[in-house]
Amino acid sequence: MELRKFSIAAPLLLAAAIAPGLRAQTSDSLITITGDSYEETEELVEFEQNMDMGDVIALFREQQREIAAQRKLLEEQSRKIDTLTTTLATLQATQAQPAPRVKSDTAVELAAQKRMLQQQSQQITALKRELNAVKTAPANSSDSVQIAESHTEAVELSPTATPAPVEQPTTASEKETATGEAVAQAQADDPSRDALKDFKGAWRLPGTDAALAIGGFVKTDIVYNYDPLQIKDRFIVGSIPVGITETTGDEAQSSITADQSRLNFDLRQPTGYGIMRAFIEGDFAGSGETFRLRHAFGQWKRMLAGKTWTTFMDPDASPEEIDFEGLNGRINVRQAQVRFMPTFGAKYELQFALEDPNPEIQNGSGVTRTPDVVLAGRFQPYESVHTKLALIAREIRGQSSNGDVSKEFAWGVSLSGSVSTPQLDKRDKALFQLNHGNGIGRYVNDLSSIGNYDGIFVPDTDDLQLFNVTAGYVSWQHWWPYNELRSNFTFGFVEVDNPGFLDGEAYQQTLRFSSNLIWSPIPRIDIGGEYLWGQRENVNGDQGDASQLQFAVKYRF
Repeated sequence: MELRKFSIAAPLLLAAAIAPGLRAQTSDSLITITGDSYEETEELVEFEQNMDMGDVIALFREQQREIAAQRKLLEEQSRKIDTLTTTLATLQATQAQPAPRVKSDTAVELAAQKRMLQQQSQQITALKRELNAVKTAPANSSDSVQIAESHTEAVELSPTATPAPVEQPTTASEKETATGEAVAQAQADDPSRDALKDFKGAWRLPGTDAALAIGGFVKTDIVYNYDPLQIKDRFIVGSIPVGITETTGDEAQSSITADQSRLNFDLRQPTGYGIMRAFIEGDFAGSGETFRLRHAFGQWKRMLAGKTWTTFMDPDASPEEIDFEGLNGRINVRQAQVRFMPTFGAKYELQFALEDPNPEIQNGSGVTRTPDVVLAGRFQPYESVHTKLALIAREIRGQSSNGDVSKEFAWGVSLSGSVSTPQLDKRDKALFQLNHGNGIGRYVNDLSSIGNYDGIFVPDTDDLQLFNVTAGYVSWQHWWPYNELRSNFTFGFVEVDNPGFLDGEAYQQTLRFSSNLIWSPIPRIDIGGEYLWGQRENVNGDQGDASQLQFAVKYRF
């Protein structure tokens, strides 16, 4: 008789000695004395006579080991099936999604996209083949042992459309810490990324591949003035009264306002030649709390046209403040422009713009003819460090009260940047900006607020002279150990070199210091307080000081 028949008969003889027809059963298989075994009774008897009980037990144990090995093999095959099924589903889902959009329509990039899809298809086919091979592989069991195999049905993953992006909650430490004024420009300066892929909180417009987001914030300010100011709900250092006495009747005033609240609409749509974008934003800070346009621009690839922050400005170097007016020494103008922003690798960006000139003359009127020309370069060697150098060239053309028209060439330079200061907290950073030029008063925040500091006509000769201006600031942001609690300490200055015929009460210098404490209990809410101090000095040496305290609650949406 063949050995494989003995391997079955041996344990069965042992079982028969205890109870005829007894079944030996394991957890995964059932071994039964079959009719075929009884048909060979004489052979079994002869076999029994030639073997002792020790041989029977040894064969029985060998049979048990073989069954355990079969069970282990099936478990390994089951795990491999699960792994291959997961890998296959991932590749099918990846292929079902739209292929990544190429940044240009060159034949080389299109061919690369096609090759990538072909490779994914080949991987899916190979995985399906391997999965089927594993499922149909024999268990390598003995012919006399039948082991029931559980079959896993393959699940075919049908391609699904990519849903509209949904905004994920972020912590306040992850959000942009630049001021609200910098948001639109920061978006404008990053047009190369796939806007629809990363467009948080946007809705897909039905029947199109465009997406629209509605954003902004609701902000309530409580302002307490210790000293009289021209405008009570913000801190304009240049408007601080100089030489004021109690007999003038001027008193400090306070206010509660929500007119700084903003609303914006952001539309983005992919085209065959890049992402097209349109952005509009306004607030209610106009006269009588009327709606006022802040930004309105369109953007395609590295080109921008419309109204937004001047290219001469650096939004990424703007401190986080509560005061709506902002720093006295910061470049701070929004105006219509056409801008081109080519990049050179990941670290360098060049910005070239033609912008609305709108010259401001103290004792005359500005005449617009030639646009302001701005050339800027931005360098970011590391994620935690950046610097920007900007140059501006202007033609200041004005008409005197006598009707004479004069013009002068104006220029300016601005150096700004930010650097991480992780000694106390990894999120801490320092910001700076230094500006200098002749005839750039309209671009400096404090001078722009009080107005007409580009040039002035000499009364006797009607010659046009320009104001020489130096301005800047330094700021440090520190995050406290308590989560989402931060402070900003900022100092700014403005210095004006006036023409020689001006004296007396003419503006010569302002200083400004502020410190704040801002808490974000949840990612979309900011609660904070800010103390501000400022000083104005006139040409004759007279000075005036003022202090202000502000509290604000901001809800972003």
